[in-house]
Amino acid sequence: MEAIRKGKMSRIALSLLVAITMVLGLMPGAGVGKALADDARASRFAAAEIQAADEIYPLWVGETQVTSTNLKGQGWSFAPAANGNPATLTLSGYSYTGPGHVETLQDYDGEWDYYRHAPIFWNADNALVVELAGENSIVVTADPADGSASEGSDGEEDEGTTHRYCGIFCAGSLTVKGAGGLAANAGAMEDGDAGIYAKGDVSVDGGSVSATGYDYGIYSYEGTIAIGANAGTIAAETSGGAHSLHGISAEDGDVRIDGGTLTAKGYRGISAGGDIVINGGEVSAQCSVPASYTTSIRAPCAIACDYGTLTVNGGTLTAKGHQYGIYVVRYPSSGQTGLVPGIVINGGSVVVGSRESESSAIGINGCIMTVKGGSVQATGSGEKAYGVSAINSRGESGNGSLVIEKGIASFIAQGPAGAINADTSVKNAVVGFGYSDVAGTEGKTSIAANANDKDLSGYKRVLFPATAASTTISPAGKNLPYTGKPQQLVTAGAASGGAMQYSLDGKTYAAELPTATEPGEYTIYYKVAGDASHVDSQVQTVISTIAEKAYPAPTMSNSKGSAFASQTDEITYTVNQEVPSWATSVRTWVDLESVLQYAVGASDVAVTCGGAALSSDKITIDGQKLTVVIDDATALRGKTVQISYKAKLRSGAKLDSYLNAAENIASVPYQAHTSFDGEPKVVSSQVENVKFRVSAAKGDSNSAASAGGSRSGLAKTGDAVLYAVPAATALAALAAAALALAARRRTRG
Repeated sequence: MEAIRKGKMSRIALSLLVAITMVLGLMPGAGVGKALADDARASRFAAAEIQAADEIYPLWVGETQVTSTNLKGQGWSFAPAANGNPATLTLSGYSYTGPGHVETLQDYDGEWDYYRHAPIFWNADNALVVELAGENSIVVTADPADGSASEGSDGEEDEGTTHRYCGIFCAGSLTVKGAGGLAANAGAMEDGDAGIYAKGDVSVDGGSVSATGYDYGIYSYEGTIAIGANAGTIAAETSGGAHSLHGISAEDGDVRIDGGTLTAKGYRGISAGGDIVINGGEVSAQCSVPASYTTSIRAPCAIACDYGTLTVNGGTLTAKGHQYGIYVVRYPSSGQTGLVPGIVINGGSVVVGSRESESSAIGINGCIMTVKGGSVQATGSGEKAYGVSAINSRGESGNGSLVIEKGIASFIAQGPAGAINADTSVKNAVVGFGYSDVAGTEGKTSIAANANDKDLSGYKRVLFPATAASTTISPAGKNLPYTGKPQQLVTAGAASGGAMQYSLDGKTYAAELPTATEPGEYTIYYKVAGDASHVDSQVQTVISTIAEKAYPAPTMSNSKGSAFASQTDEITYTVNQEVPSWATSVRTWVDLESVLQYAVGASDVAVTCGGAALSSDKITIDGQKLTVVIDDATALRGKTVQISYKAKLRSGAKLDSYLNAAENIASVPYQAHTSFDGEPKVVSSQVENVKFRVSAAKGDSNSAASAGGSRSGLAKTGDAVLYAVPAATALAALAAAALALAARRRTRG
């Protein structure tokens, strides 16, 4: 460790000598008070410590300088610039915690020296590419050898040497790309300047990046900060609370956002010395100062553009500020005579609000604002707040202008003090509505289209265009059975002034009718998406349901309504089974009582639907069980399958356990069972009975021989008596004997 400290002090001493030479021989640069330097001569002195055979590069990873014999390490590798390709540092699972490399640099005016610390340190004015593969992490901590590194300068530069820490420092231009992720955090100390810090351009063309610093998240001194169309999730935040600076800051350049999902938080979420252009992506800019913060001349806001124009062409922008949501007071350029728009909305969605509650907090405050397309909603909070306040591009009150053109989808401004500041004249090419309350429920007045300046300060809320689309035929909800397939939940509605749209979550709308498969109650949201001359209608809802799975039970009957009188009579049983709308297969079975027997074989069982016979391949009789299986029942959904078979009483069957002794009737039960699609759930028919009229067996003391069998005189339940159903031949013989006896009696008479 002592050797490392001595080596570091040696390099610092050499750097100081170089710095003295620079002060004597260089002209001052731009950017008073900004801690950057692009002189790499100190690294050339340090090269004396490396073998002459090595080619050295102005790159340090961690605390290691990269050379031609040291091009990779744990989680990183470096490819020098060659054949037109820029120098590229690839991070693949790189993880580092510490102060990183330190250099003694000068500000660009050459007025003071400072220590610059960074784990990724590129001290050259040409470009560096950082390629991300996998997840990478940089956590910057104070260098204990520097003594005062954690104390900071409380926002003002010290007369002596100060310290500045960042996750990545680039003296040239920086491009971040790839499919991986990077978290660069230098926000744990007051000297934690920025997560990513560059003199030139900063481009995030791919991957997901989280950059946190005490003062800045992502910072460029004189270049453009660009978030590309292929960028992932980007977070640029400060950790310094009320004393922090900007989440994204292009000090003397532009900010351009083409895609990705960006969150920028700071005293100002996004700040640019030039223009801010949003072409796409999801942008959330937030002022992170405490709600109780007292405002100063440097307006705390979500987006600030002091010398350029804010242009929104697409994407979504949500700006939540403190004193202002968006602050674009464009100061005149040298020699400028004409007025230039400060805010231009050509498309996309812009939602802006302020949060200060006791002063004139304004949603959008800027010079000449023109809305040509897209949707805008600007809200001011507090008694003195306005939704929109515009001035001219020289920062002068009383000459501001808000222009609303025909191509807009929606423009809404609202505030307790007024929707639009009295100093702002309005030129609206479309008809609008004005309201006397912020909610837009009172004092509704039509605002005629006007190409001349108009004072709209008397309204608390304004809405353009005025005509809302409407529903002419409302969608109707449905009560649907379960089918196992997607079903449309509502009938189609009809609209005037736009097109019907539907949603199941109240957020994402589409023209297609929503569908669902599973049982339950569904709330369907619908609205009319307005055309070029209408705003969206109010959202309405309708309820639809899909019933739980229906399991229809079979029904069963026999061919004899009253009791059978003969043991040889055949019984025809009929099973009716409805096939539910969701079933793909049906299995139905019956278990015959042991006193009965089937009078048919499996091939004689009739299986029909609507009178047409079905295949009998899956009909089986096994002992007392008859089973019918229909493997493919999709064509039978909603129809009824009928199963018919025959059975009869077994010879000598004992019916005493089925007997109703009072009436000499034996009731033998029968029941059918069904399952669908192989599910364990079984549904069954009601238990029915087939009845037999019986007489007591021969040998009973109370029998009558002339009746073909003794009739029981037993009255006690439970006595074991064999009852038999007379055979048909026995009944015939009894009838013949009775006739013969009657004839003889007539003859005798």
